[in-house]
Amino acid sequence: MNAIGVDLGGTNIKAALVSEEGKFLRKKNVKTEVASGKEKIAAKIVAIVEELAEEDRSVSVGIGSPGSIDRKNGLVRFSPNLPDWLDFPLARLVSERSGREVFIENDAKAAALGEKWFGEARGCESFVVLTLGTGVGGGAVTNGQLLIGGGGIGGELGHMCVDPSGPLCGCGSHGCLECYASSSGMRKLVEEYRMRYPNSLIFREQSGGQFEAVAVFSAYQKGDPLAEIIYGKFVFAMGVAIGSLVNIFNPEKIILSGGISSSASLYLEKVKKVANEHTILSMMNSFEIVQSSLKENAAIYGAASIVFDRKQPHTSEVQ
Repeated sequence: MNAIGVDLGGTNIKAALVSEEGKFLRKKNVKTEVASGKEKIAAKIVAIVEELAEEDRSVSVGIGSPGSIDRKNGLVRFSPNLPDWLDFPLARLVSERSGREVFIENDAKAAALGEKWFGEARGCESFVVLTLGTGVGGGAVTNGQLLIGGGGIGGELGHMCVDPSGPLCGCGSHGCLECYASSSGMRKLVEEYRMRYPNSLIFREQSGGQFEAVAVFSAYQKGDPLAEIIYGKFVFAMGVAIGSLVNIFNPEKIILSGGISSSASLYLEKVKKVANEHTILSMMNSFEIVQSSLKENAAIYGAASIVFDRKQPHTSEVQ
């Protein structure tokens, strides 16, 4: 069986025809152009699907979308990257216009499915994925089943509170993991310290007026004082969060995905040390923390895996 995985992002739509063995048979990447409106974006996805599938009518489609997803009814209920997409029936529209079966899932949960089918979680029954990018997302799989919650939108792992007195998060709460372990959160922290550390190496590595999180890790390696502060906050927040995840889910693995995971070799050991300090004794060292091996193709693999997982016999999500 082949499937089309569509990674719907605020900047790009990336898609591929993926075999069940994990081979990319054809691939496509186009600009999303959010300002063009949701109807045109839906039409663009249909055109991509038709191009990738060619004449094979048996191919189904999986769409990984940011935001709150009503997976049962195929709706994008809300998405911060797609501001006017309120209860937008994306899966139904793409299905009607393409004549194909279409499934939709939150992109971070899709990443967990991608790891299950093609990545570090193959053969692993219980694991958690944390996607570390502009924000922090995640997905938890227990006994082989994706946890989705009663309303289908559970698993907002980036909004675990790691410090109640911490910075205001975009979700309206304070001290969420996302405030310390995402590029947007780290950027805000750095700006708070700009006056005190105006000559930080971090500011020399800006691109287009903004630095990326990798600049923090690069400056940290050079002994930059501000980078050491941000790095310390990152390590502590990640460790507290992972410790909590271990206590709740007892996973075999914690898999880190997304752009910030590319610097994992600089922090994995320290994060695990903090995590063990925040787990109950019987669970200390019961887990691995690993970097995803799917790298830049993780989101597409995740989207295609939505199809493989939904069409797999005898599979049901745990609520």
